[in-house]
Amino acid sequence: MKTLSAMILLAAMLSGCAGFDTVKIAVAQEGAKAADEARATAEWTLCDAITVGAWRRAYAGDAKKAGGWQALCAQPDAVPAAQ
Repeated sequence: MKTLSAMILLAAMLSGCAGFDTVKIAVAQEGAKAADEARATAEWTLCDAITVGAWRRAYAGDAKKAGGWQALCAQPDAVPAAQ
């Protein structure tokens, strides 16, 4: 990713102002991808990797926070049946 961005930036510097728009678009797209990946990782951590103790410390004492966590993480209402 860094190499691609550096190459685009170098090309833009050598081509003048017209290339600057290309660089802005490329940086925006790569930045959006990175932000989406960071959000997905944060949601996975919050919803799937959190320990029971961490959940209790963060949400058990506040019904609104617990409800928000449940809405974000779409947790089932019951434990799945064993097969």
